Amino acid sequence: MIVIGFLLIVAFVFIIIGHNKAADIYISPIKGIMFGFLYHKEQYTEGDEYTLQSLLGVISITVIWINQQSGLK
Repeated sequence: MIVIGFLLIVAFVFIIIGHNKAADIYISPIKGIMFGFLYHKEQYTEGDEYTLQSLLGVISITVIWINQQSGLK
């Protein structure tokens, strides 16, 4: 129960971050059962893409946003 409660808190924080970053938020079913969370940053020439994912049993909550490069470094 403690693990599921922790993952629910993580999913809630991911959704709050998604709203603050004006990100795309996807809620989708999973075939099977998975528990955990993921953070991924991919660097492209036009910007950085961030992915946050929380897996709650048979539900996946995914938050994706892109930070555009300003050209100033």
